[in-house]
Amino acid sequence: MVMAQLIVAGKNLGPHPVVVPIRSTEDHRPLPGVTVGDLGPKFGFNAMDNGFLMLNHVRVPRLNLMQRYITVSRQGEVSRPANIDPKVTYGTMVYVRAQIIRIMSQTLARATTIGIRYTSVRRQFAGKSDKPLAPSLESPVLDYGMVQHRLIPLLAQNYAMFATSQAFLQHYEQCMHELNNGDYASLKELHATACALKRWTSDVAVRGIDTCRHVCGGHGFSQFSGLNEFFGNAYPNIIWEGDNYVLSQQTAQFLINQVRALRKGARVEDNQTTRYLRKHLVSGHLPQRPTAWGAAIESLATDATAQLDLLSFRAAAMAAELTDQIDSNGRSWNRSLVSMQRLSDAHSDYIVAAYFRAHIATLPGTSPLLPILNKLATLLFLYVLSQNSSDLFRLPSAAAFTGAQVSRVEELLAAIIEDVREQAVPLVDAFGMSDSRLNSALGRSDGKVYDNYLLWAMQDPLNTQDTGEEVRRVWFDKYIKPVLHSAETSKKNAKL
Repeated sequence: MVMAQLIVAGKNLGPHPVVVPIRSTEDHRPLPGVTVGDLGPKFGFNAMDNGFLMLNHVRVPRLNLMQRYITVSRQGEVSRPANIDPKVTYGTMVYVRAQIIRIMSQTLARATTIGIRYTSVRRQFAGKSDKPLAPSLESPVLDYGMVQHRLIPLLAQNYAMFATSQAFLQHYEQCMHELNNGDYASLKELHATACALKRWTSDVAVRGIDTCRHVCGGHGFSQFSGLNEFFGNAYPNIIWEGDNYVLSQQTAQFLINQVRALRKGARVEDNQTTRYLRKHLVSGHLPQRPTAWGAAIESLATDATAQLDLLSFRAAAMAAELTDQIDSNGRSWNRSLVSMQRLSDAHSDYIVAAYFRAHIATLPGTSPLLPILNKLATLLFLYVLSQNSSDLFRLPSAAAFTGAQVSRVEELLAAIIEDVREQAVPLVDAFGMSDSRLNSALGRSDGKVYDNYLLWAMQDPLNTQDTGEEVRRVWFDKYIKPVLHSAETSKKNAKL
């Protein structure tokens, strides 16, 4: 299936899918004009064969064009079914990106399970953590603040990703139902949010897996950790189905277009994106007297609704600001690309938090899971603020945070990270990753990390009694012994 530019009578109708035969059904050789081959070794994902393809004046029958949404007659006449939006083919891309969001949450869960289990077992240095221990007992690595700061927010992001993957897939299915009934109103917003979430989840997952490798120290570099394979297989997700830096432009373009429509008084569709733009902008412009969000950080940290309002206000303010820069100040698209990355991430931060909070709200009020899940959601919120403090300083007028308020955010974040650490191991156990799926000596559910690591190492042919001893005997006789026992060596030693 080749996505090719469909050009009829000199008019480019955009990319459309075309079935292109590659090899002969008689002898499996490439057909005329087709050059095809394997790409060779890759950084990871080597269980999948990837190839290159070159087509040189290859002709296929007209009916090889997929014609559900467009038809080209023998006479070259183009027609489309009534009430069909040409962008309906985005549906396939959105579905694949929805699957990437789901896969990334599962892949990251494997990494966080290994990282948190190992650092809770691994002990190093006595008297360095804040927890009182016997003088002779060293502290678990997970008790150190720097390790907690790297792993615990990742755990919160992981839980939010699971909620997001389920909620977005439901959103996708609802939109597809509407599309099949001829209603295309939700398509553009669905595509823009899919771009943003694919970028956000794959970035978090790839960097998160690498973080888990780092916190495992030297053992994280071993193939027995399992993390190196995860990293190599997950890495392509930031590139395929749309490079993440390119996808952010799709999201930013949609947000800018919605702001422009609000400023013109034009009709905009009602969806989760336009609702927060309408809520925080006045006819597409920033309000003169915005909420002073940083005035009471403690209450903000306990108010889920206020947290979502601040995250959505941040995204709306950035969308309005970027629209001003482009439309009023003449900033070029190219010079706006960095701002578009930030805007896409701000939009994702809100959408992920909103999905997570909605997912938590489905639990009964008496659920014993609510306290820890609410802590994770608040932790995620504070982590977003701490990682994007420049955005808080840049909020308009009274909404802008002060340095003291940002410092208080960091203090609250450190406290809740330390609190959640106490349940970190049960939280990753809840992912339900079996030892066989983890394929890691470090992430064993029984905690016997070093026993299993040694067991795996002893299965190496160089460490087995028969094979290893024979190999070493040959090496010694051929390379080492002649050097140790040569006459020339003896004379040099005598002179010394």
